Amino acid sequence: MEIAKAYEPKLAEESHYQRWESSGFFAPEINKDPDAPKYSIVIPPPNVTGSLHMGHALQHTIMDVLTRWKRMQGYRTLWLPGTDHAGISVQRKVVEQLKKDENKTPLDIGREEFVRRAWAWKEQYGNTITEQMRREGASVDWSRQRFTMDASLSLAVRNVFCTLYDEGWIYRGLRIVNWCPKDKTVLSDLEVKEETRKDGKLYYLRYPVNDAETGDRRQETGDTEGGNASVNERAEIPHSAFRIPQFLVVATTRPETMLGDTAVAVNPSDERYKDLVGKTVALPLTDREIPIIADEYVDAEFGTGAVKITPAHDPNDYLVGERHGLPQLLVMNDDGTMNAAAGAAFDGLDRFEARKKVVERFEELGLLEKIEDYEISLPVCERCKTIVEPILSDQWFVKMDEMRDMALELMRSEGVPHFSPQVPHEKVYTTWLENLKDWTISRQLWWGHQIPAWYDADGNVYVARTAEEAKEKAGGKELTQDQDVLDTWFSSGLWAFSTFGWTGEAGRQLAEGGSLSDGQQPTADGQQPSDLDVFLPTDVLITGRDIIFLWVSRMIMLTKKFTGKKAFEDVVVTGTVLGKDGKPMSKSRNNGVDPLEMFDKFGVDATRIYLASIATGADIKWNDLLIETYRNFANKIWNATRFCLMNSEGASLGYPLQRADLDSREMPPKGGTQNLVDRWIMSRLNKTAIDVNKALDRYEFHTAVSLLYHFFWDDFCDWYIELVKDEITTRETGDERQETGDKGQRPRSEDQRSARIRILSILEQALRLLHPFMPYLTEELWQKLPGTSANLHNAAYRDAEATIMLSDYPKGDTALIDENAEAEMSLVIDTIRRVRNIRTEMNIKPSDRVSINVAAAAEIRDTLAANEAQILKLARADKLVLGETLDVPKASAKAVITNAEIAVPLEGLIDFEKERSRLGGQIEKLGKELERISGQLSNADFVNKAPAEKVEALRERKTELETQIRTLTQNLHALT
Repeated sequence: MEIAKAYEPKLAEESHYQRWESSGFFAPEINKDPDAPKYSIVIPPPNVTGSLHMGHALQHTIMDVLTRWKRMQGYRTLWLPGTDHAGISVQRKVVEQLKKDENKTPLDIGREEFVRRAWAWKEQYGNTITEQMRREGASVDWSRQRFTMDASLSLAVRNVFCTLYDEGWIYRGLRIVNWCPKDKTVLSDLEVKEETRKDGKLYYLRYPVNDAETGDRRQETGDTEGGNASVNERAEIPHSAFRIPQFLVVATTRPETMLGDTAVAVNPSDERYKDLVGKTVALPLTDREIPIIADEYVDAEFGTGAVKITPAHDPNDYLVGERHGLPQLLVMNDDGTMNAAAGAAFDGLDRFEARKKVVERFEELGLLEKIEDYEISLPVCERCKTIVEPILSDQWFVKMDEMRDMALELMRSEGVPHFSPQVPHEKVYTTWLENLKDWTISRQLWWGHQIPAWYDADGNVYVARTAEEAKEKAGGKELTQDQDVLDTWFSSGLWAFSTFGWTGEAGRQLAEGGSLSDGQQPTADGQQPSDLDVFLPTDVLITGRDIIFLWVSRMIMLTKKFTGKKAFEDVVVTGTVLGKDGKPMSKSRNNGVDPLEMFDKFGVDATRIYLASIATGADIKWNDLLIETYRNFANKIWNATRFCLMNSEGASLGYPLQRADLDSREMPPKGGTQNLVDRWIMSRLNKTAIDVNKALDRYEFHTAVSLLYHFFWDDFCDWYIELVKDEITTRETGDERQETGDKGQRPRSEDQRSARIRILSILEQALRLLHPFMPYLTEELWQKLPGTSANLHNAAYRDAEATIMLSDYPKGDTALIDENAEAEMSLVIDTIRRVRNIRTEMNIKPSDRVSINVAAAAEIRDTLAANEAQILKLARADKLVLGETLDVPKASAKAVITNAEIAVPLEGLIDFEKERSRLGGQIEKLGKELERISGQLSNADFVNKAPAEKVEALRERKTELETQIRTLTQNLHALT
């Protein structure tokens, strides 16, 4: 059969995906087995603003590997795709477009028009990533694609909100929240990232203490009994000597917030300030007096032991204020500027400009004690990187205590979800749950699910699923809907069940006397189970560690709450694909790797199997050399298949022909060379299949890739094809046998036909094993094999059009594992490999035949004698001498294998003088390199400061050099 000499990935990628999708191969309905077990995965919905990045490519590869593997095993598989509406991100895109195209703001066009434009933007740009997923080969069921603002999912959101509100789990309250001044919206704690800055400042501010008797501010400056002493000095003065100090010194990193202070707090057990509790200080730059209070929150050992309390601008201060009934004075606007409550001198100033001005004024008044350099941790918006401002705001919250307890009970009683890797993720997850706070779910945006709450003129709230229902609850009053939208993660938290048709309507219908199961789409006879019944709980979630709290935990809690089921059984946590420099990929670092560029350069299959090979759960640095290795692997698979096809005339796959033909019972009697080779490759194939299935069961994708790579490249290509090449590529012409190579010829005998069927059948099984990782290449080649048909499908797909993706995934048969054959072939292969090494090390010409001498026990000698022809051919030798001891000239190169010693006499093969000179030069060159590397590794300063991977690479090179020098030295001694 003719086949192109070189593999062109794009041709395969362009031809097969459309056929797979249009034929319905991705849908669970392709499975016709009524008793088939189900397997389901929901995709972590990428933002509609996004395009494919390497994190997506890694996770999508893993999901597709699992889905294709389970589909081939006969499972009713569903990998459900979809996208997230990405509230803040889309709103920002539309705002930018509006400003650029029309120089307008959202307020200029109004909410309704803005939302219309956001939908238009989504329709124009939001499908980019789904089209890119098709390029990846993702076998998702596109007919079930979901969007978090689809009508059915939006209905689910409203029903969940209303149910939680009715049950008292959702409330509206005044709390300290994380506020992004740029996006002008509240953020959850999980949307805020802490960044350490070394250029921070700690400002020590003096607050004048009012006279205890007159209430006037103290003005004395010459107090010799502690009145004007610093805190540290006063700590050394006996309590009996204290008089009221002139100032209380507080330390802060945000001096602009002092304009909103409503108290100064000290620890009740701090003797330094015992007499001050209950008194007041005059708050500088204002005309207000604020009390000095005692609270256990204050750490007497930190700073001066006195803390400014700003209840409207700090979460801890808010709690202190609640305990002491302090006023809550908000001094900032939603854009980060100061408001009128901060005073006329600061009204309208940016918060950082206000900071400078506050410090300047304190210095002018002699109230700035000092400024220290201070390493600070700043809260930053994870999207726009703006410094987040804690402010007091009226927001909607979800009480998390009961849902938290449900999730913890699920983990403690059933161990669900099972994390992979388990360490550290399970412990981190449970610890976070145990310390869970209420969830802020309102966002000050226009794009998203508008909160289903309405207000009358008196401020009364009516939570309802529709405006009509709200108006009915309000007795017909005119109402205004809440302007905020829900946190994107609220709708995403329903993803595991809302995507399967759950809307919450069934519960309402049942309450009203109905009987329809939620999510059910009945057939004419009313017996068709719903997706919700069939596919929930899903089997596994593939995600990154950065959204375990944001998304994974919330899906677990909300799914359990509203369906009574688990969201999923397992959670596979992927590591981060880092840039080539070992740092997270980012535009600012210019170290990103575009998966689409990798697809163009190396092919989709090579990129996929490389990504699977690094899917260990740990962070991994991108490596172009390794992905190139897998491109070479794809070429190897193509070339090996091409060789087999070029020599396949007269042979065809059949069912169940390939099983009977491969069964060891159909092999020639034991003792012949070909019998050993076939028993060995069958053993290796079946052992590989068993081990690959085990690895995938354990989510050890890197292990599965390694097993497949070594079986196909090493066992099948490098050894099996070479060992049986003569049998499948020769013909008899008269009395003469001729090699035909790639041209291919008619089989010379039934033995050759059997050999060709055998190698094709092994190749076909290997392609099936590889298919989940390399779908395009394997489909392209499988379709070219003679005899492939739907007969090779899993029984659940016998009526479908022939495709490798529906073929039966090899399970492996322990009855065909032959440890004796593997041990014998290992001996043969090691012997050939050692002789080849000697030829290379001693610079023996390829055309020169050598004599192989082996000293070993009788059993080993028998095995080598039975395989003499193959050893002589592949080692390019003309003689194999076997004995109990070696009887060879001194000038012989030697090597050792397990329980045997090998020698190759060198007389007549090389110029001894030239070879001694060459070996000496090599030893000297390698010795200098070894000396240099040893010097680096003996330098403790270098080892401690150099990147760990560089140090490890040097250590590996040192070991390699030591081995090479030892071998070369032995060879040199053999020539002297």
